[in-house]
Amino acid sequence: MVALGYFHDLTLLENLKAIAEILIPDEKERETKINILISKFELDAVRDIRAHFLSGGQKRKLVLALALLSEPKVLLLDEPFAALDVLTIKMLQQIIVNLQTENNIGICICDHQASSLLSCVDIAIVLSNCKIIAKGTPAELIKDPNAKSAYFGDSFNFN
Repeated sequence: MVALGYFHDLTLLENLKAIAEILIPDEKERETKINILISKFELDAVRDIRAHFLSGGQKRKLVLALALLSEPKVLLLDEPFAALDVLTIKMLQQIIVNLQTENNIGICICDHQASSLLSCVDIAIVLSNCKIIAKGTPAELIKDPNAKSAYFGDSFNFN
């Protein structure tokens, strides 16, 4: 497993090249993979921008691209929806769903944004005091009395 951030003072492209040099020995394969990821995440317009100046959504895309350089079987995402606007959250949800289906990657997400999280998962777990108190599909969870009392409350709605 690799936990990744990014280098603030490097451009998006330089960040990808720095990590790819460690993970991918073949230079041609490295360049191809970087170009595919830049294209996949629609980052062409910002490839030469320093990471510090990227938007929140662009930074999340960069971190995902960095993680995908190693061709992981599982991604662990910690609060990927925090401090993002609604449109960026929708875009990130679609990327997460696509990664699961197109790349056959298992994704484990820890997030407090219940609506955002439940919109892109098959199964969810509610933890309280380090114990699983509810587990199921999003539809099952929002009806679960334990999940309601510990996390959702009575007024939580989910479409």
